[in-house]
Amino acid sequence: MYYVPLKPGMWKTFGTRFNAFWCCTGTGVEEYAKSNDSIYFHDADSVYVNLFIGSEVNWPEKGLTLIQETNFPQEEGTTLTVRAHKPKELALKIRIPYWATEGVKIKVNGKLQTIATVSGTYAELKRTWRDGDKIEVALPFGFHTAPLPDDSTLQAAMYGPLVLAAEMGREGLTRTMIYGDSGPDDEHQKAIEMPQVTIAKTSGPMTWVERVPGETLRFRTVAGAGNLSLKPLYQIMDERYSVYLKVNEKAV
Repeated sequence: MYYVPLKPGMWKTFGTRFNAFWCCTGTGVEEYAKSNDSIYFHDADSVYVNLFIGSEVNWPEKGLTLIQETNFPQEEGTTLTVRAHKPKELALKIRIPYWATEGVKIKVNGKLQTIATVSGTYAELKRTWRDGDKIEVALPFGFHTAPLPDDSTLQAAMYGPLVLAAEMGREGLTRTMIYGDSGPDDEHQKAIEMPQVTIAKTSGPMTWVERVPGETLRFRTVAGAGNLSLKPLYQIMDERYSVYLKVNEKAV
């Protein structure tokens, strides 16, 4: 278990096996179980697919199993396969996340479905399902920002569901600071300036970051906006980072 500070230049701090079981560690352990119990819901005649996680769910009363295969978020989508003892009519409702605004596509047995795929809702596939039916869901990622509520110039860069963080190096970090007994020690940290991005006033809200060509989930600020390398926060390990960036606008 680890802490995720949001002060610029901080680092993830891990507890040790025996001497750093902090008060919130138990709560953190419980969070993993919540992922498992929330992948699927059901009511009397529907299955809801809430999360995109490789998994299998059995509904014995309906004689139906749903198998989900995905490498999400490295894969921008998921595939579901139906296993049924006999044909069964019910609705499969697939969550369309708020960030999925780049053209969601759903295919059943290779055929594109003409159904509503509005972000923030569920796409409904109601039909008689047969053993081996395959549902392919394409969820293209796009760039957007998550500004602080009280200061829109302090923004986190997002790529689909992924929070991106600016890499800030490893200067001054030691193993004891990362894997220590005391928790995040920001009281004694030397102040590190928040990374800044400069954009033209006429630029769109998310024109200052781009993918690094040929790299998987690696990003950078565009020319003229700064000189920052970014990657998903969940991939940050043993290094300093900043989730929030100061975005300055300049007149053109």
